[in-house]
Amino acid sequence: MAEELFSDMAEHLLNSAVFTALSAFILCCFIYHLISSRQHVRYPPGPVGLPFLGSILDLIFTKKQQYEVISDWTKKYGAVFSFKLLNIRIYMVSDIRLSRDIMSNKHVTGKLPVQTLKALYGTHNVGIGFSSDEVWQEQRRFFTSFFNKADVGGIRFEELVENQVQHVLQEMERTDGKSFDPKYMIQAALTNVILRIVTGVNYDHGDPNFLLFMRLSTRLFDLFGPGGLLTLLPIVNAIPSKTGRELTETWNDTLTFLKKQIAEHRTNFDPNQEATGFMHLYLQEIARRKSKNDQRSFNDANLLESCFDVLVGGVDPTILNILYILHTLACYPEVQRRVRQEIFEVIGKDNFPRFSDRLRMHFTMSAITECRRFRSIFDILVPHVASKACKIGEYDVTKGSVVSINLFHLARSSDLWEKPEEFRPDRFLTETGEFDIKKEPIFFGIGRRVCPGEQLARMEIFLFVTYILKRFTISLAEGTPKDLPCTHGFTTHPAPYKIHAVDVVE
Repeated sequence: MAEELFSDMAEHLLNSAVFTALSAFILCCFIYHLISSRQHVRYPPGPVGLPFLGSILDLIFTKKQQYEVISDWTKKYGAVFSFKLLNIRIYMVSDIRLSRDIMSNKHVTGKLPVQTLKALYGTHNVGIGFSSDEVWQEQRRFFTSFFNKADVGGIRFEELVENQVQHVLQEMERTDGKSFDPKYMIQAALTNVILRIVTGVNYDHGDPNFLLFMRLSTRLFDLFGPGGLLTLLPIVNAIPSKTGRELTETWNDTLTFLKKQIAEHRTNFDPNQEATGFMHLYLQEIARRKSKNDQRSFNDANLLESCFDVLVGGVDPTILNILYILHTLACYPEVQRRVRQEIFEVIGKDNFPRFSDRLRMHFTMSAITECRRFRSIFDILVPHVASKACKIGEYDVTKGSVVSINLFHLARSSDLWEKPEEFRPDRFLTETGEFDIKKEPIFFGIGRRVCPGEQLARMEIFLFVTYILKRFTISLAEGTPKDLPCTHGFTTHPAPYKIHAVDVVE
């Protein structure tokens, strides 16, 4: 009996020794693989993070905003650093030259999959804003060919903006000097501009369909939410949640609105008729390609999502820019006076500026640019994905990793700006008093995926600001703080505020 027990123990020890040795061998192989891999891939410095989790806990369990954590890492690790969120490596760039280089790389134009698109279309690769590869190239090329035109359906883009900003001036006049929240009138005007360009329809501000779209677009940006970098993680998007379900439902409701507009266009569609908007022109392109049996990515799904991307992406960021600019200028009456004086000197007291006049209005452009630097609506650039291995400076970018730019740092860092916490419009003027656009921070992105609607957005911001300041002196209502609270998320939203608008006394 004792011999059998001893034999069993010996066999057990032998097996345990073999198992231990085998485990040790596997572990050594794994460590060797890690070491040899790091020898072949030169990552930039950055937080080490935890095994499997990476730095995700640093973003979750902190009282700081995400952009503050990213800024702290920038100060610690330099102009390029990387970190991991679960299995995704993220590269953050805080240098203009390196930002331009990496974002101009043809292999850094991809996007991470969006779960909502998969749920709605059965594919992640659709539209303009979230697509990649050939689909993105074709859809973006078509979009820019349309928006680079000066008019649509016989109506100039600038006239559309001018008509809407005149409507805003009328609304401000009706306030009779009393305090008001400018958000709704700005939102309604800009929404009408983009709806007219996309659908070809001029909506009355009280139209139920118009009010529905306003509500949906506002809710969509709220639902994109404060998740920031965490929304890059597929596992986060895949987890069922109330916010995720509401985002899909609101996105789908917006698509339903667009489907009705497309159906109305198709009712009396004539491919030879002059296009009345982006939607009409896209239907003509589908018909043209079908006749040549060369449809490629031009189909109903990309028509629908491209219209969605243009409408939603073309409204909220510009609204936020103008709201921040109005609040900032209300804090600085002397800057308003100088802008108004330049308008009178360059344009005259009886006329309103045109977009082309910006080239002669150097202080005005500098003031607008400083407002946007002072209160940027994006903390980081919407991330891109590397489809192939490439480099940022001396560092390796691995295939499938994510690249972004620290926009907050580029706009507010004391390393780049003298006293960045101070509002100084003259910082964008040369010694001869000319506006230096080369100093402008990256407002619209950079590289191959720079915002395709940049020209329209610049026009809207310039015309809204100059029209309002020509007619009114604006000031903060009692109780409205100069240091305006804001919510950081996909975009940075100012808290509601009120201003006074009083007719200019000439």
